Parts: sequence; structure tokens; C-alpha cells
Amino acid sequence: MNNRSMKIFLIFLVFIIFPLCAAIAQAPRGKHSVTIDPAHGGGDLGVKISDKVYEKDITLAIASLMKEEFDKSGNVRVQLTRTADREVSLSERKQIIKKTQSELFISIDVNAGFSKNSTGFEIYFPGFKGESPEQGGSKEILKDMARNKYLNDSVRLAQLIQKHMDKVFPRKSRGLRDAHVLALEGLSIPAVVVEIGFATNPEDRKTIVDAKTQAAVAHALCQSIKDFF
Repeated sequence: MNNRSMKIFLIFLVFIIFPLCAAIAQAPRGKHSVTIDPAHGGGDLGVKISDKVYEKDITLAIASLMKEEFDKSGNVRVQLTRTADREVSLSERKQIIKKTQSELFISIDVNAGFSKNSTGFEIYFPGFKGESPEQGGSKEILKDMARNKYLNDSVRLAQLIQKHMDKVFPRKSRGLRDAHVLALEGLSIPAVVVEIGFATNPEDRKTIVDAKTQAAVAHALCQSIKDFF
């Protein structure tokens, strides 16, 4: 088999056979599995929102609302990386994802800017830059194709989140960001980080601490996940 035939065969495996096998394997469960990460926690406060509220409080509130919504609908099994005020390491996050066989990962954060003018939400997905493996072997080609598959899925998830978050914060999108993010490092599933607003912006701060807005953000993220699947 020449190199061209090998590449065509590998493409067939990755995009036709592998997804079909995965779908068959997941069918008996009847539920999709996702991991939601309320960023920060414990001694890791995150950015300060007000005298008594920090980023870790906002992210946990939204993540908890997401779990409640999915628990009621019953079609998605949600695992939070934390359910209380405690710090979670990157390795612990990865262990949770592996243990629950999660199909996607969303980390919820609050942004901070260098000035009070920075405002709005933005979504980060794993960067494509610097991801190409060494050329030549079929093993490397297969890894590269699989990696591009979940990176493309991350972009698709980010686009869906942007669409639904636009309904919560009209004309406040700062776009999708292709970047290296520590929370997404080493993950082999679709994964994004959602920055819901700027703690350094007075208007954003008021919005972020509002219970109705938090519920709307949670619902928008849940709807994005449903659309993704």
C-alpha cells in the first residue's frame, strides 16, 4: 500500500469507522457525559468581584445551575470538578474527565482587563498552532488526524456557545480565541474556556453577580451542549 492509499485508509478509519464504533459503545448508556469546571476554588480565589464575592463563587454558582438543569432533563450526565469551595489541581481535573469518560469539557471563568473599558464575553479553544507531529509514519498521521478532529469539535462547541451567549449578552461577544490555555492542556476531547465577563468593568460586575443573569448563562451553556450532541 503506497503512502496516498495509506492516508485515505486512515481518513476512513478516523472519520467513519471510529465515530461509528464510539456511538455503538455509548448507546447502552443513553446519556452523554460532560465535565464542567467551575474555575478556581479554596485558596485560589480568582479575580475579585466585590468585597465579599470572588470569581470562584460565580463560577461555582453557574456550574451548579447547569448540573441542576441537566439532572432534570436526564439526557446528559454532568460531573463538576468541584461542588464546594476547594481547590482542584489540573491533574485532578484530568482524572475526573478520564474516570467519567467525559465527551467534552467546559471551564467557566471571569475575565479581568488592564482597564475598565474591557467588557463582554469570550471563548477560548485549544490552539492549532504547533500541533503538527513529526512527518512520515502512519502512527503520527493517525494521531494528527484524531487531534484535528477534537480541535475542530472544540471550535464547533465554541461557536454554539457564542451563539447562545449572544442572547444573554447582545453585541457583547469578543469572539473566539485560538490560544494555548493551561486548563485545556493535554485534553483529547472537545474543550473550551468561557470567560463570562470582566470583573474590572463596573457594568460587567453588576451583571455577573445578578442571579437571573447567572441562570441565563447556565441555560445558554446547557443549550450549547445539547446542540453539540
